[in-house]
Order: sequence, then structure tokens, then C-alpha cells
Amino acid sequence: MIGGDVPARTYRVYFARAVDELPRTEVLARGRALAAQLRKSGVTLVDPVAAWDARSARSGPADLISSDLSLLGTCHAVLMDMTIPDRNYVGCVCELVYAHLWGIPSVVWVGTTGFERRPWLRHHAAAVVRTETEAVARLLALLPRR
Repeated sequence: MIGGDVPARTYRVYFARAVDELPRTEVLARGRALAAQLRKSGVTLVDPVAAWDARSARSGPADLISSDLSLLGTCHAVLMDMTIPDRNYVGCVCELVYAHLWGIPSVVWVGTTGFERRPWLRHHAAAVVRTETEAVARLLALLPRR
């Protein structure tokens, strides 16, 4: 069950996407835009990139990953953008597996990458769709409304 008896306004959704070697300003802007869209439906987006501070960035990968997983564990669902062709989504795949093992459903959108054919992705995600619009709709359908 997602969220138990938690009111819809408190649903937290973790946003996973490509980060490495991308301009931080663009990555953060994408998170803010998605957060604004979800807020209209009473959902709080949890953006691990926005949560990183200078200290965590300097402290090394183990602390960064620990911080991200701590945030993931507080969420009711995951939205994941895997739309960059030929990208190795190492971090996203790890987050997807943790979410699956912890019973947190993930909705992944893949664009035109062809990733929707990958059996490991289909197994670990609650839904794999083509567009962000479809992903948000599937996510909202997963979250029980009262």
C-alpha cells in the first residue's frame, strides 16, 4: 500500500534522472519545473540534487549516496526520467532497485530510447511509459485519493 492513511497533501515523490556531466543549473531547473507541476496535485517532489550542499559534494560518493538513499526511503513513489539515448543510467538503476526492494513504486519515462523493451527495467518499475505527461498521470493514479 502506498502512503497508508497519509493525506494526499503529504505524498512525497523522489525524482531520479541523469545528473553526472550535465549542467547543474539545468538539472535543478528541471526539478523545480516538475515540482511546480506536481504541487498542483498536492504532491511534494523530493529532489536529491537540490538537497546536496557543498559539504555533501566534498565528502565523497559514499556520503552522497547515503544521503540520496535516506531521502528515497522517505518517499511514497519515484518518478524517473531516462530519456537520454545511449546513456548509462547507473545511479537511476540503483535507485530503481532500492525502491523496488523497499516496496516503493517507480514510474519511468524513456522517450524514444527503446528502454521500455528492457526486461529488468519493466520488472523493477511499476510503469514504463514514453513521456513525462504519461509518467505523471500514471504516478497520480498510483497514489490513492481520499
